[in-house]
Amino acid sequence: MPRHLRAAAAPRRRPLSAPDASRNGVLRTVVALAAASVVALAPMTAAAAAPVPAAAVAATSAEVVVSTAAQLRAALDAAVPGQVISLRDGTYTGAFRSARSGTKAEPITLRGSRDAVLTTGALTGTEPALTLTGKAWLLSGFSVTRSPAGIVLTDSDNSVLEDLGVTSVGARGIHVRKNSAYVTVRNSAISDTGLASAGAGEGVYVGSAQEDWPAVTGAAGTPDRSDYVRIESTSFTNTSAEGIDIREGTTGGRVAWNIFDNTGHSGADAADSWVDLRGNNTSVWANAGFSSLSDAFQVHPVSGGWGTGNRFRDNVVMENVPGYEVNSADGASGTVVFCTYSNAKKGLANIPCSDG
Repeated sequence: MPRHLRAAAAPRRRPLSAPDASRNGVLRTVVALAAASVVALAPMTAAAAAPVPAAAVAATSAEVVVSTAAQLRAALDAAVPGQVISLRDGTYTGAFRSARSGTKAEPITLRGSRDAVLTTGALTGTEPALTLTGKAWLLSGFSVTRSPAGIVLTDSDNSVLEDLGVTSVGARGIHVRKNSAYVTVRNSAISDTGLASAGAGEGVYVGSAQEDWPAVTGAAGTPDRSDYVRIESTSFTNTSAEGIDIREGTTGGRVAWNIFDNTGHSGADAADSWVDLRGNNTSVWANAGFSSLSDAFQVHPVSGGWGTGNRFRDNVVMENVPGYEVNSADGASGTVVFCTYSNAKKGLANIPCSDG
């Protein structure tokens, strides 16, 4: 293990009541060091969204500036490829939806500052704050709070969610489902999920459980192929279920440069880790965190050959992980854990590590 990472990974004991800002500062330093040992972090394509000016004059014909829930609904219903919907600061109350699609070259953009807030106004109910059933969206900058769930992408290939704040929701923060492939979640902050349903309080949930495939894809044997989903440079704090749950039926995901603090804390429905993998060929690189009920990362096999070929490298447990850093359950074939130091109480992994 590189000397600079060994130093960064050494135990740094502090009271659990230490300020979150201090904990996150330590974690971000560790993530930066670990990332440097794996691969340089690619530059992001857009900076944090600036507040939308008060003037209600669109900058171009491709931009629509909205300031009310009714205006937002109308803009979502009418969006076309290349359209930019800019949210003025304020609260937008309702369950918002759009079936419109952009293209890879011309996505539809919904943007605002963190002071532009989407909410249904309640933690219980059936509708998330925002549901997209079209492809190629860019969601940037705004906040989602106090809703049954945060954001749901359904059949929404090539969408990017960046610099979002998702907090205080009844169940999942973000759900990528129904064959939503090549989705990226990055540079965001997800916290306090599962306030109404602890077992369904994942920060980001990718795909669908096998028992749900008939309702999602129309056939019991047809998986939800929400493949090649990237979750990067995002913080997960106080999620009742796992920070990230990648389900059977998916393949080729990447989980990198994320920060976890007290994720999977409820124990409901076996939620007791930072990340749970049941899909195939996911790369888990250079993540760091504090505190879990059991392990940092878990791999579980599912009938049909799922839960195979997942790889772990240069992740960092700071403290308060009583189990393994990586726990690969019996039958989860092809799990590779590259050898490194670990602060997890039981050690790096329950399987032999690789010097590769």
